[in-house]
Amino acid sequence: MPADDDTYELKILIRQCQFFGPYPISYTDLADEDTQRILAFVMTATQNIWKPFNLIRASEISTEDKAFVMRIMKLDPRDRPSAKELLQDEWFAGVVESS
Repeated sequence: MPADDDTYELKILIRQCQFFGPYPISYTDLADEDTQRILAFVMTATQNIWKPFNLIRASEISTEDKAFVMRIMKLDPRDRPSAKELLQDEWFAGVVESS
């Protein structure tokens, strides 16, 4: 889907919710009423098709990679590590060592 499609952003929200779970209640601190309505729609539309990333098997992605992705894909941006913290993450040490 091209980025200039009218539903592009909605599709991204749907995919995020589908793979990383419902938007946390803490979003009420971040989002205005219109955004909250959109997120409520997204969560209702996806509730029967969630495919939680945290349940993906090791044959699909390594345990280390999955743990790293789960750290950076927190839906509330306040729960995500900073870029500086990510660059110091042990995951990068493993990538460098195996190169």
